[in-house]
Amino acid sequence: MSNAASGVGIPAHVPPDLVMDFDFRNDPRLRADPWSVFNAMNDKPDIFFSPALGGYWVVTRAELVAEVMRRYDLFSVRNIGIPVVQGAPVVIPNNLDPPVHAKYRRILSQQMFSPQALGSVEQDSRQLTRTLLERFERSGACEFVEAYARPLPVLSFLQMMDLPSERLPEFMSWIRGIFHSAATEERAAGFQHAHQFLSHWLDERMTGPLPVVGGHMLAALLTAQVDGRRLTKDEMLSIALMLLVGGLDTVTSQMTHIVRFLAESPPHRQRVIDDPACIPDALEELLRRFGISNIARTVARDCTFHGVALKEDDSILCSTPIANLDARVFPAPLTVDFDRPNRKDHWAFGAGIHLCPGAYLARVQIRVMLEEVLPRLPHVRLAPRATIEYVSGGTLAIKALPLVWDAPAV
Repeated sequence: MSNAASGVGIPAHVPPDLVMDFDFRNDPRLRADPWSVFNAMNDKPDIFFSPALGGYWVVTRAELVAEVMRRYDLFSVRNIGIPVVQGAPVVIPNNLDPPVHAKYRRILSQQMFSPQALGSVEQDSRQLTRTLLERFERSGACEFVEAYARPLPVLSFLQMMDLPSERLPEFMSWIRGIFHSAATEERAAGFQHAHQFLSHWLDERMTGPLPVVGGHMLAALLTAQVDGRRLTKDEMLSIALMLLVGGLDTVTSQMTHIVRFLAESPPHRQRVIDDPACIPDALEELLRRFGISNIARTVARDCTFHGVALKEDDSILCSTPIANLDARVFPAPLTVDFDRPNRKDHWAFGAGIHLCPGAYLARVQIRVMLEEVLPRLPHVRLAPRATIEYVSGGTLAIKALPLVWDAPAV
């Protein structure tokens, strides 16, 4: 990464010695080995400015990343993407600051994602996992993203929204378009298709009966109240879109990184299989090691943050891959150690009032995957001559994960 102090367009308040090139979306090195790129942030200043993607600040220390996430008085969520997309729709509650945020957050934390609201989620996830496994475990090979990691969270979403599982191919197509298309037009088309479908679906469900079994998220949307009134259709649509684009690809990506690591590390994989009691600790360390979210905050007002002058509307990157590889907090950060003393002190799900409300759901789905999938794919490993390519953006993902294993004799 070269110093870019001589670059054009550097804001006047940015000191030249804090200007460094870093493009978390387009750096070609990210396609082959993103972890070395993010790990290299340990050698950078605590805060620096990158002129890429319209210009943004990068925070490289875990505690400062967490502080940016928590300090809603200084850092707003009105724009959480880099580069900033002008005119982007407001997504509830992701783009809401206090005090408005709490009114809508309560719907998610209490009526959608609490352990009580998700009472059957482990049983449902286990059943979905077994159904998916039956389709490919005897073949001895699969492309894991399409065979399991993408359909599992989408099928779970369809269940919780009381949508037919036959819609799976459409939703998977939209998710691929939104998150993994190189062309802006394809990403916009995926979002537009999802928006249109969910809009028509809400029109039908707002006049129909509540789901009798399952569909608790749909029921929550239709019955939730804010300021003593029911949600408007626009509010419900915004929340539904947030649930679609905010959680499905993140779980897919997290699962894929974890399985790729275990496929290449037989000792870790065997420990998980032989000692299921270690899975909760292993899960936290794997969440720590494979952070995936590159989200942003917008500076709410001119301020000085740890000695650095920031101006209103500056963008600042809060990267969990960077935070979770901070060597000051996690010595030998690239090493996976299920017994790491502070393995739970990661920021995989963010921090502060915008801590991911779906964290409990994600943990259950990944834990079930470790419990169910690994024992049924003996000696799972990367397919011979497989080339793994990453894509980095709001989510750090693996495009495809070809696996092979010792299939049972027919």
